[in-house]
Amino acid sequence: MSGEISELSEREIEILRLVATGVSNKEIALKLTISPNTVKVHLRNIFTKVGAASRTEATLFAIRMGLVEREVALLPQEPEPTPIIPISVLPEPVKAIELPTRLMQPKNGLWLAAGGLVLVVLLTIGGMALNRSGPFTPIPSPTPVQSTPAPTLEIKRWLEASALPAGRSGMASAVYEGAIYIFGGETSQSTSAATLRYRSPGGWETLADKPTPVSDIQAVVIGDQIFVPGGKDATGKPVNNLEVFSPRLNRWEPLAPIPAALSGYSLAASEGQLYVFGGWNGSAFSAAVYSYDPTNNTWLTRTPLPSPRGLMAAALVENKIYVIGGTDGKQALRSVLVYFPQRDLAGDLPWDERAPLSEGRYGMGAASLANIIYLVGGINEARKPGELPPIQYQTLTDRWSTFEHPSVAVGDRPAVLALDTRLHILGGLRADGPDANHQTYQAIYTIVLPTIQQ
Repeated sequence: MSGEISELSEREIEILRLVATGVSNKEIALKLTISPNTVKVHLRNIFTKVGAASRTEATLFAIRMGLVEREVALLPQEPEPTPIIPISVLPEPVKAIELPTRLMQPKNGLWLAAGGLVLVVLLTIGGMALNRSGPFTPIPSPTPVQSTPAPTLEIKRWLEASALPAGRSGMASAVYEGAIYIFGGETSQSTSAATLRYRSPGGWETLADKPTPVSDIQAVVIGDQIFVPGGKDATGKPVNNLEVFSPRLNRWEPLAPIPAALSGYSLAASEGQLYVFGGWNGSAFSAAVYSYDPTNNTWLTRTPLPSPRGLMAAALVENKIYVIGGTDGKQALRSVLVYFPQRDLAGDLPWDERAPLSEGRYGMGAASLANIIYLVGGINEARKPGELPPIQYQTLTDRWSTFEHPSVAVGDRPAVLALDTRLHILGGLRADGPDANHQTYQAIYTIVLPTIQQ
């Protein structure tokens, strides 16, 4: 193992120290407020520079160079991983296939071939003997046994989960450490300040109220905090607040306000930065794009959208932010835009276009799993709440398609989240008022194949 400390950047040294303590890529990403993919890129560079082939060798290098005390270092266990193959949602459920843990070795194949040859010879000799012995009484055929066909296993993709305490729409939502968080939104009675947490199988619990009751908001997780900017207050006026919630402390704090009051924006986080796209500023829809740096508590203005819009969906896939649909106040938009944060930081044009929606929609919820973006709910000029079909977008092939409808129709401005292999769809505004339903959809099936031993 070769390499010197001087070849490593400050960020790489920081990550190497964390690796030496035995923490995972996900834990490193949370601590440094960067994405797990960025951690992987840094680790590849570190391994190359120090000549390490594993996390264990990198840890030994860190100890040798004095980057971490031997007593602090924790050599990682590195067993052979069991390959896990995620399979995206198909029209028919995929059934698990069990493979043997050991395949026949070539030498065993030779013994089988030899055994087969001996068996053929014995059968031939036996047949000749029977022909010489004359007639014999045939063995009667067994009586057929009537059997009942095995039942077909039916997998239900849509399931009901614990409903919200009250129907609501336009709320913010986030997933943090395996729990679902819901903030604010509109109920049948008022604009809410509630903070709710759902953990299966425990159900819903109420946490500290958000300081500013608002709706038409979104939320993102950066590190161990959940950020909720702007929104529409009880009078229908957009606000410029930025409030952050700490799940571990159950506490809200105010941060630097957005440069403009906005509601109905779209929101995403990339590389530890928060990005706000478009929205309603109180008099018109906006094309503005803002980024927020949690480390410095500062906002910057970025390259604007091609045109003003609001109530669109946003999803992060491989450090690209997809901004989908929305409305310009006149019509529902079909456009699908891709924003590249790194291009914007470098001064290049950050916007690209992708295959448009088959019909415009706005007010829908969105989530991504395994490079697939799922849209549920929303409305347009021709479709009432609950009439638009759920659709999915294959980012690798740039194609849209529908998928199985939920048991209960989803209306306008629901919360849609990805947790493990399932989508969680909560609430939304329907013709009869705010909905409290909580439905889950099995988006990904995982097949675990055992390691084949030679």
